[in-house]
Amino acid sequence: MNAARRILCIIGLLIGLLFGPGQAIAQKQLTKMTIGYSASGGQYINLFTAKELGIFEKHGIDATLNQINSSAQVVASLRSASVNIATGPCGPVIDAIAKGVTDFTFFGEAMPHTVLEVWVQPSIKSVRDLAGKTISSTNPNSLGDLMIGVWLGKNGIKKSDVNVVYLGGLSNLVSAMKAGKTEATLILPPLGEQLIPSGQKKLTDLRDIAYSNQSWMATKNYGTKNPDAIQRFTAALIEAIAITKRDKQKVLPVLPKYTGVTNAEWNEYAYEFFAPLLEKTPRVTTEVMKATQDLSTVEQSRTLDLKPYIDNSFVDKLVTQGFIDSLYK
Repeated sequence: MNAARRILCIIGLLIGLLFGPGQAIAQKQLTKMTIGYSASGGQYINLFTAKELGIFEKHGIDATLNQINSSAQVVASLRSASVNIATGPCGPVIDAIAKGVTDFTFFGEAMPHTVLEVWVQPSIKSVRDLAGKTISSTNPNSLGDLMIGVWLGKNGIKKSDVNVVYLGGLSNLVSAMKAGKTEATLILPPLGEQLIPSGQKKLTDLRDIAYSNQSWMATKNYGTKNPDAIQRFTAALIEAIAITKRDKQKVLPVLPKYTGVTNAEWNEYAYEFFAPLLEKTPRVTTEVMKATQDLSTVEQSRTLDLKPYIDNSFVDKLVTQGFIDSLYK
């Protein structure tokens, strides 16, 4: 081999080390996936972290995040395949199953708590002051709409005793409060904190109410055809949960892009609110699903047997492999 050929071989080897073939293969193996989430608050901090810190790509997924306008629209988004996997409150999907639309599976639950805060006008001193007043929510049958009734009921007030208005996006809830058009709203951190400068205040939060609030859902058809994709999604989200819990400074810069809130103090508050609520091992439990069912306004949902729709095999596989434990060492 002459000198020129040796030089060409060395150059070829260097190019291979820098740009091929492992990198090329990794690029080819990325699975395209559209993932839905139902709100712009910090509730999905682990999902945003997986996207922005390259965790999806690490697990072979080319992820597109698609915000669904309301949790009430999750069913339509999954059935139309506008999203492959949906993350968020599973109540609307349970209601759909109860009504005969049964092509769904629940394969993870990362945040089994109601994560809404109640923000009110300065004149509201207690929940009793809201009788006859206007409370806003995004859409009928959304999580916020459901929890208005649940929270009021726990305090001895009927939902019919207040005027509930539906304003669409979460930003509209904030705008209406700032303009004094509503007396209260239920909203996710750190969005409510935007009301502090205009004088509104947080009355309480609903973290003590058990509810399936970040369920991982897909159609059974998608799950049957793409089990490897669901397995890799599950690993990516679980790794993102670990990073969220363990590395606050790495995660905080992710929030403003998705929440639209640039105030560092408010985003830090959202982190402190949500990070402890994330489940290290996000299995779907019958206890949380039953609590979710019990709060449904659909009678059939409250007695539905959900066992045929729950699939913990993806999370359990990672437990058996020691993957989850390794993330905290």
